[in-house]
Amino acid sequence: MRIARLLVIVIVGLLPGCGGDGAPRECEVQSDSGRVQLEDFAFRPSCLQAPPDGVIRLVNTGKAPHTFTVADADLDVKLDPGASDEISFANVDPGSYAVTCTFHPQMEATVSVSS
Repeated sequence: MRIARLLVIVIVGLLPGCGGDGAPRECEVQSDSGRVQLEDFAFRPSCLQAPPDGVIRLVNTGKAPHTFTVADADLDVKLDPGASDEISFANVDPGSYAVTCTFHPQMEATVSVSS
């Protein structure tokens, strides 16, 4: 019975993060360092600024595989634990884009691309 109650609490706690509509969230850019950590089921920072010809370095410092997926810009990078990679916004129109992890939909971020 305790396990069932705990499971219900965990599931209910995760539901708000799973109900995103795919639209980018408004946010204040916290960093323009060009580096994003994917760890503990979160993007850090979660509000990014990238120039159209800029590259953002992705580093998975967590223990689970993650993706950095920008569906509206047709960008998708998969990172195993401990891996790093880069993603380019060279061919992306200016605007704000929602970022998710396809493995963990509660992971959300916003990237703004300027001209």
